[in-house]
Amino acid sequence: MSVRNKLLLFVVSFSSIFWIFRTIDRGKILFVDLSELSGLPWLYSSIGLIFSILAAFTIQKEWEHWNELVEAINGEVNALEELLLRCRHVPECADSIVAHTEQYLSHILEYWPTISAGIRSEEGDRIVSLLRSDIMEESTESGKVLLLPLLDDIIRSRNKRIFQSRSHIPRILKNTLVFADVIMIVLSLFIGVRNPMLDYIFTVSIGVLAYTIYLVIDDLDSPFRPGAWHLSPDEYKALLDNIKKNRSASCLTLPAGRAE
Repeated sequence: MSVRNKLLLFVVSFSSIFWIFRTIDRGKILFVDLSELSGLPWLYSSIGLIFSILAAFTIQKEWEHWNELVEAINGEVNALEELLLRCRHVPECADSIVAHTEQYLSHILEYWPTISAGIRSEEGDRIVSLLRSDIMEESTESGKVLLLPLLDDIIRSRNKRIFQSRSHIPRILKNTLVFADVIMIVLSLFIGVRNPMLDYIFTVSIGVLAYTIYLVIDDLDSPFRPGAWHLSPDEYKALLDNIKKNRSASCLTLPAGRAE
């Protein structure tokens, strides 16, 4: 379900509950004088402050995690791409490097639906080992100097991608955020304003804002699951398509939109 549909469903549900609460006993349970509320507004403000601090801290950390994951994926794709370009100058191992790179990219695309688990793939390790053997055993000393740094970049970016893929919000923190979010939404129904329209606008605004914050955190915590934004294997697929179009290592070109 798209974010727009989730928000629309929330607004409809919240509005229904809002009007039910406002019509119980003609709203007398809610429409009271501010002096009769005693310290309730201050307690609600304290809950909102705690929720805001938790949400801000979590979003900041999850956004850093998101950027680290994007950087790892881009670094891996760029290093693979550069490896294909440089291997043209090492003809003794170019064909095997291209073949194993194609296998590696195909494996990533096949493995992508389960990549969020952050499980290290034995098949991926095997293909990387084959790439290492191509360079170490078949290339000359100058070829090793040319290609080994790129292999190191591929391995480093791959390890970073795997590590970041398995990194999630601690369960206790996420449960605390969900609990605080529910409290913010539910208790907003009990802060009544005598003007019905203003009452509805302010109350539904609080509810939508709290729910949207939860959606943002949940999406950031699941970067490979379709949502408001998510990571896709498009760059890996573009590079694989480029290899298939240019089977010969001497004919390799960069994918559309990229430049050396």
